[in-house]
Amino acid sequence: MVVFYQPIVELPSRSIVRAEALCRFPETAGLKTPADYIKYAEDQGLVRGLTDLVLAQSLGFWRRLGSAAPAKLAINLSPKNLLEVDLGERIFTALAKTGVEASRLVIEVDERILSAHDDVSRANIRKLVDAGISFSMDGFGPSLSPVIHLQLTTLPLTELKVDRDLLLDLDNDAERRSKLRTIVDVAETCGLELAAKGVEDEATLGAVTRMGFSRMQGYHIAPPMGEPEFEAWLERQRPAVVAPEQKIQKSYGLRSSISGWFKSFST
Repeated sequence: MVVFYQPIVELPSRSIVRAEALCRFPETAGLKTPADYIKYAEDQGLVRGLTDLVLAQSLGFWRRLGSAAPAKLAINLSPKNLLEVDLGERIFTALAKTGVEASRLVIEVDERILSAHDDVSRANIRKLVDAGISFSMDGFGPSLSPVIHLQLTTLPLTELKVDRDLLLDLDNDAERRSKLRTIVDVAETCGLELAAKGVEDEATLGAVTRMGFSRMQGYHIAPPMGEPEFEAWLERQRPAVVAPEQKIQKSYGLRSSISGWFKSFST
């Protein structure tokens, strides 16, 4: 397992303000998409260890980048992570070891948190938010019911990240445009910023900019990159692109390999 990084830029300036840490497994593992990675880790009971590894590796990389690092780093958590009573302490320990400020960390959670939000997860989220960590709802869009709208107001979110499926062919798909406008209205009502993921062309970038999205990521700007590639990409963008982020408030073999990686990391 390695961690890749995909730039996230602010709109309309297109200045890099954040990067998302993304897990990548060898092709031989048979896992092809991020959703595959998450499902496998959850099914095999590896979420806790995987999260700790991503935190340690990505925060360590941010420390090594120093002033060259974007203002914020986003990591993904599974709803199962939020049920771990010691989650906050582990995140705070990882931050302290690397010297990265809590306010520079953004945690992304998917829509499942809306149906798995209990006392433990609420306590974890509140503890992290109180420390200055931001929360973003990742992959938002498939369900736009009034219930979802009301549930959003129960979470201390700062951002909705819209799923790529709702951004395809906006010029020719009136239904997608309508759904996207609904999301824009929901975000405005809830006081949330909007981010677009999976933007792959100038037309889509122009559309989300006109609709008031605050930031975006996608292959149109840059793909996910390993540490050397990401560091070189950052260097090529300076000084025009880097800017401070504005705040608005199935196999056993794979399991053995990952488990071994966890063990070697901790020794």
